[in-house]
Amino acid sequence: MLTSLSLFDPAVLAAWAKRARADDFVRQHSVLADVCVALRNTDTGEHIWLAVSEQDVQAGTGPREVPFWLEGDSAAFADLAQGFPFNRLVRQHRLVVGGDLRACVQNWMLLYALTRLTGELEV
Repeated sequence: MLTSLSLFDPAVLAAWAKRARADDFVRQHSVLADVCVALRNTDTGEHIWLAVSEQDVQAGTGPREVPFWLEGDSAAFADLAQGFPFNRLVRQHRLVVGGDLRACVQNWMLLYALTRLTGELEV
């Protein structure tokens, strides 16, 4: 699905968090792990973050203290917004994991559960 949505748009971010709250796969994986991750656009300097726990999904704009983040250019985040898997973007070195890599690996399935929803977003 082609989309012109920007994950860094507050309305899109709010829709993403709402979708994640209602998603069974996210809920299933949040029982075993909590995750707080930031996305950082190296072209624009924009930051967003998502925090997933068993109780809730929260999201916001701007910098936040997180154990790890995904960083990349606008093209990488445009592909992520279209539903391209984040792990492929990492393997292709289009997204880079910063911070505590171990925390990222420990939360890999929850991160996948969260990011796979991007291709389904509508605002």
